[in-house]
Amino acid sequence: MKRRLAMVGLVLCLASICRSQMLCDIDNKPFASGERIQYKLFYNWGPVWIQAGICEFSVCLATRNKKKVYQLMAQGKTQKSFDSFYKVRDTIVSYVNRDKLEPYQAFKYTHEDNWHGIDDFTFTPEQNGWSITTRLKRKEQWRDPEVSRTTRCGFDIITSIYRLRCISDERLYVKGRRIEISVRLDDDEYILYLTYFGRQRIKLYGEGYYSAHEFSLSLIEGNAFKRGDVLKFWISDDGNKIPLLIESPIRVGSVKAVFKDAERTLYPLAEAGDKNSIN
Repeated sequence: MKRRLAMVGLVLCLASICRSQMLCDIDNKPFASGERIQYKLFYNWGPVWIQAGICEFSVCLATRNKKKVYQLMAQGKTQKSFDSFYKVRDTIVSYVNRDKLEPYQAFKYTHEDNWHGIDDFTFTPEQNGWSITTRLKRKEQWRDPEVSRTTRCGFDIITSIYRLRCISDERLYVKGRRIEISVRLDDDEYILYLTYFGRQRIKLYGEGYYSAHEFSLSLIEGNAFKRGDVLKFWISDDGNKIPLLIESPIRVGSVKAVFKDAERTLYPLAEAGDKNSIN
């Protein structure tokens, strides 16, 4: 296996969605400081599914440059029984304004087996977009900073995840709709395709049935994925818009992120009863 085993399915798909120009405007915030969401991460090789780790997302208040901001954070790690096979300790954090959820600075700390890296992004608003200063640490050495500019509303991974949850534009939820989007990973941009498949009732392992929206996302060929790979995911059909289930192929096998628990959500989760209530 290559890098990004534990969190790749969860963060890549959600970050990618928000790169569509159609999804730039946010019109509500379905979360507040104190919210925490937990996921169980599973790894599949052949017919066997193994619980590989956990991932947690959190929102809290912080201060940056004497301003009150949101600190958005995602932390993922493999459990000890899986560490001997592949060890992951990843943290992604972003500091954003509380009105538009636009970031000031974001960091990604990656510790995956014998690979370690740091991504540091600084966002500066301009008249028609943003200037992004990228600093990458690879093999214990900081690379020279690179400055790029974008007119798209795609930011760092964790900011984009929370911005997605704020989108209520009905154009996103047209069955069969296929949207071309761009995604920034490390110091480059890629084109992906997002497709919406409609509302479903889904069964989560050990958690019952939930009402959800189903999407698929084409993936980037590279270290983790093969050409033609498609990721599937389901977002709760309620005011929270929480990712409930994500299924992603990787180079060897596949990974799955399954919603486990949430604290201090603004709305009740859209539970759908048992399978007999499926429409």
